[in-house]
Amino acid sequence: MNEELKRMALVDNDEGLASFYNSDFINVDGNDIHKTAIVYPNVKLGKGNVIGAYCVIGSNGEIRGVKQSDFKGSVIIGDNNVISELVTIQRPKDLGSITSIGDNNIIMAHSHIGHDAKIGNDCELCTGTIIGGYASILDGAIIKLGSTIRNRKTVGVDSLVGMGSVVVSDVLDGAIVYGNPAKSRTS
Repeated sequence: MNEELKRMALVDNDEGLASFYNSDFINVDGNDIHKTAIVYPNVKLGKGNVIGAYCVIGSNGEIRGVKQSDFKGSVIIGDNNVISELVTIQRPKDLGSITSIGDNNIIMAHSHIGHDAKIGNDCELCTGTIIGGYASILDGAIIKLGSTIRNRKTVGVDSLVGMGSVVVSDVLDGAIVYGNPAKSRTS
């Protein structure tokens, strides 16, 4: 490993580039957070979470007619979630309101979770998923690549939203939906 990389990585060994890359995560209260991630003070984290590069968690949402200084809500994230790079999770406007992420979820790169949204446990949000404000994604739901869930809609327990879908109606428990607009194919 050359001397410049050693200096940048703040390590003093000859183990190679692996040491440089491993130094990019910081353990904070039992969570591995990439040093480029922004986690606002309104966020409460459980344990065992991994937060990837360039994530922004706890930023203000966007609501027409509401000033950014009016946002007072918080984000609560449970245990053992993987939040990949470039994910954004917004906080609600109202004091006492919560955007929540349960336990054991995978939230893949470039995904967005809007203010006041609720993500249950054991969910999979694939790359490029957009969850609108006030939406609810219930336990075990899988949302495939590039799908959009409209604000104030619910995706049911153990349901599947197919790749590239646009969900504009609630999705029943156990349903498989896909398309634009997403329609149930089985239930």
